[in-house]
Amino acid sequence: MNLQDTIRKVLKEEIKSSLKLRRVLSMLDYEVEYRLSTIYRPDNICRYESGEELLDVVGEAAIESMYYNYFGNMDDNSKEWERTYYDMVHYIDMKYGERIKDYYNNNCENKV
Repeated sequence: MNLQDTIRKVLKEEIKSSLKLRRVLSMLDYEVEYRLSTIYRPDNICRYESGEELLDVVGEAAIESMYYNYFGNMDDNSKEWERTYYDMVHYIDMKYGERIKDYYNNNCENKV
């Protein structure tokens, strides 16, 4: 395989993963929103040490659900899953990071 073929193969794999994820981003939003409204409510989030930890916990729970519901056919040790996983982590951090940290601070600031 020459260099051009290798580059085409890598680009095709990256685009494939991105398209798969883009198709289900609304469900990733649902998973995060669902957890914030039903599981991680103001009355039980102060057990975490910081808003950053809450963001990590909510994100991991949402991504785990996404894996079992939409990406279960992917080997969880594959490069494809690794790339998809980090894309979801980045998406959650960019879209919900400040909101979740503020949510934590607003509800837990004075409860220490």
